[in-house]
Amino acid sequence: MDENRKLNGRYRLLNPLGAGSVRLAFDEAEHRDVAVRELRVPPELRDAALFEARRASGLRHPCVVGVLDVLIEYGVPWLVMEFVSGVSLEQTVRSRGPLPVPQAARVGVCLLSALTEAHGTGIVHGRVDPGNVLLTSTGRAVLTGFGFPSLSMLPSADLWSLAATLHFAVEGRPPGQVPAEGADPFRSLVRAMLHPAGPPPPEVVGETLDRLAVDRPLDALVAAAGPLPPARVAAIGLAVLDRLAERDDFHGGVQPGNVLIDDSGRARLTPLPRSGTLPAYTAPEGAPTRAADLWSLGATLFLASEGRRPARGVSPVKAGVLAPVLLRLLSDDPLDRPTLDELRRELLAVAGERE
Repeated sequence: MDENRKLNGRYRLLNPLGAGSVRLAFDEAEHRDVAVRELRVPPELRDAALFEARRASGLRHPCVVGVLDVLIEYGVPWLVMEFVSGVSLEQTVRSRGPLPVPQAARVGVCLLSALTEAHGTGIVHGRVDPGNVLLTSTGRAVLTGFGFPSLSMLPSADLWSLAATLHFAVEGRPPGQVPAEGADPFRSLVRAMLHPAGPPPPEVVGETLDRLAVDRPLDALVAAAGPLPPARVAAIGLAVLDRLAERDDFHGGVQPGNVLIDDSGRARLTPLPRSGTLPAYTAPEGAPTRAADLWSLGATLFLASEGRRPARGVSPVKAGVLAPVLLRLLSDDPLDRPTLDELRRELLAVAGERE
């Protein structure tokens, strides 16, 4: 190809970008760098591809590499796209290793926002993968690859591919047949999004990613800082209790990894993509009841105050005035556990104690 060639009399082709078929070009009409790519599709799909490409040109979002122009030069269709300086997620992980969960969650927030905007206009991406995600120097993740035929895929296919991309981000490999184990809320969310029954509602996915992008799970906080003072543990218990009180049914996922702590110390129980509690935080009766959720809350607060998981016959030694509350919550008999109102009064009394 002639290095001085122009497309449509205005896009001067420059050097290739990476190892792919995308080239840097200079838009002489708008005086800006752009990226151009030949739209290679079978002849029978050309008209459909051009239609989708032109429709994608109307999509504008901070986390989308926008399609600026669709043109045909010497019978060949081309896409003209925004030029975004960044390194692909695939290249980043392969060269530097998996991302920390908060960074991966921030990538997920960007991509989900972009896909939600696209799906709202009837556009399905169809090829969400680590190679189509660019990480910018400012920490923003942007999704490229819009404008190509989506092969009549459904929006749910994009969400599955988003989960597989996030799995790659933290594990360094695609999920394959065996997604990564782990009770932390990020991996639990990814597994739920990959489930054959379909992903959780987008609002559940979004809320969890939002929290994980800035907050720390309670078990990670305790591992780093050690056992927490009784008054602080009681405040965490009250926050979780408020979330449980909003429900009329069994939560089934109260455990330290699902309790997120923000920078100001406030706690929040994450929405649960699918039920599932670790054995150490599952009530002995195994029944899906509110009393079982309270036992799990007691086990969670035991870890927060003692720095270790509860075990049968082991009493708390660091919980101070909170110890009697924990013992009631961890009773083998559901009838001996406090009601929601009783527990709230007891936790409020402890939270009011000076640390």
